[in-house]
Amino acid sequence: MDATDGRSHSVRVSADVLEGLDAVVLSGETDMKDTMEVQALAYLMGYPQAAWWVEYFPNLYGAGLVDGFVVEHPPVTRSTR
Repeated sequence: MDATDGRSHSVRVSADVLEGLDAVVLSGETDMKDTMEVQALAYLMGYPQAAWWVEYFPNLYGAGLVDGFVVEHPPVTRSTR
């Protein structure tokens, strides 16, 4: 939540992380609040980046469960040619 405007903001994650989290939620195999099970399922389903991210960023993961997740796009660089 941004203290300046009182609104919450979606948590930015890489496309790989979001794909893994989506796969876990769509599987219906666990409650997404069970972080250990989310990590295990993400890893077993072939999304190790998502498993790692949930383990190392638990506060952001919790915020994303409340406020949502969005893909963080890398900055666009402009060619000077």
